[in-house]
Amino acid sequence: MRPLRLIPLIMLAIAGCTVGPKYLPPDNTVGDAWHEKGNEESIEPTVTAWWSQFHDPLLNKYIEMAACNNKDLARAEAAILQARALRDIAASRLFPQITSDLSAVKTYFSKNGPVFAVSPGGGQGGGISSATTGLPFQAQVPQVQNLYNALFDATWEIDLFGKTRRTVESAEARVESAIEQRNDTLVTVLAEVARNYMELRGFQKHAWYLEENIRLLEQTEQVVNDQLAAGLANQINCENTRALLSDARAALPDIIADIYRSIYTLSLLTGQMPEELVDELIVKQELPALPDIVAVGLRSDLLRRRPDVRKAERELAAATADVGVAVASFYPTFSLLGDAGLQSLQIKNLFQSASKTWAYGGDFNVPIYEGGKRVGNLHAFEAAQTMALSSYQQTVLAALQNTESALVAYSESLATRRRHEETVQHLEKVECITRERFEKGLIGVLDWINSQIQLISAEETLLKNQSASLIDLVALYKALGGGWEPQDQFPTKGPVQE
Repeated sequence: MRPLRLIPLIMLAIAGCTVGPKYLPPDNTVGDAWHEKGNEESIEPTVTAWWSQFHDPLLNKYIEMAACNNKDLARAEAAILQARALRDIAASRLFPQITSDLSAVKTYFSKNGPVFAVSPGGGQGGGISSATTGLPFQAQVPQVQNLYNALFDATWEIDLFGKTRRTVESAEARVESAIEQRNDTLVTVLAEVARNYMELRGFQKHAWYLEENIRLLEQTEQVVNDQLAAGLANQINCENTRALLSDARAALPDIIADIYRSIYTLSLLTGQMPEELVDELIVKQELPALPDIVAVGLRSDLLRRRPDVRKAERELAAATADVGVAVASFYPTFSLLGDAGLQSLQIKNLFQSASKTWAYGGDFNVPIYEGGKRVGNLHAFEAAQTMALSSYQQTVLAALQNTESALVAYSESLATRRRHEETVQHLEKVECITRERFEKGLIGVLDWINSQIQLISAEETLLKNQSASLIDLVALYKALGGGWEPQDQFPTKGPVQE
């Protein structure tokens, strides 16, 4: 059969059936409404660059730095390159494999071997028969022989039952899984940057309140000491005041350590040396303000947005394709083979037309019995598919639980914050009235100082709640899975496009 007549047969074989299960994405019946949603959240589509809602240029700067320089992200992007390379390796089996071979071999044959003898009727060993076969030698072979080859070898396994196509399908799904893993890492890194930034600003404000409290307690100590000297106070009052002052002073170093710890963590997240951001971040700055309304979107959109859910779905697709590969291994394989080139015992004759050599043919391989190897392989991949399905379902449930919990935590923290704001407002009025009474000489200075200390204590409690609310909001944005969608919002170094 001429080679051209093989083309229709090859095309028919390439268009052969693909065995194994066909993958269909899982059906998720998730409603649009959230179980718990306060008045501060709306079902408007979620904001992609959620950190911009805090209107803090410095936070935006560190978010961008982290997206460009974070080392965990760099590793995740390298994993995408690796997955794409493995996909290309798998896809290469769809095409003919062609190799070239240039070789030169000098061989010394044994005089006692079956091929070293002269032909019958003349010379050394004439008429000698092989001791192994009993047949006479018919050709004279030199004891030292050179052989030169310039060959091309081609093989092509025709993908009759889709084994290679299923392998490529699995590899492609794992590329997409690696992309979603990178997206999930990005969401986590951005949330960690925002959380640490909020904590840093909270620690700095806390340190200021501690310093104010220490200043007021020092004034109290001075007044009590003066009263003790005048016989208007006793030693117990003096010692109590000193104890409160010592306790306030002891809390300050821990807060300063927390400030530097947050700065160093931000340096790590942005891919910088620990001390790189100290000069810029050590400058005190107010906590960012909370947005009036948080867009959380529809609950049914959550599974589409969250990268961890998308990754689990792609892993399930890859596992399903692996089952198809295992099923295809039960079917015969057909390969086309071909060799062509030049071969000569003398290099000067290698490129003459008489030196050409060629061969072509085919190989049809049918698995018959391997002691249950292929059956066991199929069962293993089916079990892996079941595991991937369970993992996907668990990821979906965890995503819903995580987001519902974040919604409740944020709503309740806002309710608590309003109560603390009311407390501060009442104590501000108390401090104002007390100051006026002190200025009129109706009360002593200690009463005024104590009203200031009470106010600072309430403001400090409110500060802790403000920090907690911001951190809860960051956790909510993270749970919603936003921040990775626009592939061009950061000048990333690695491949993030699907």
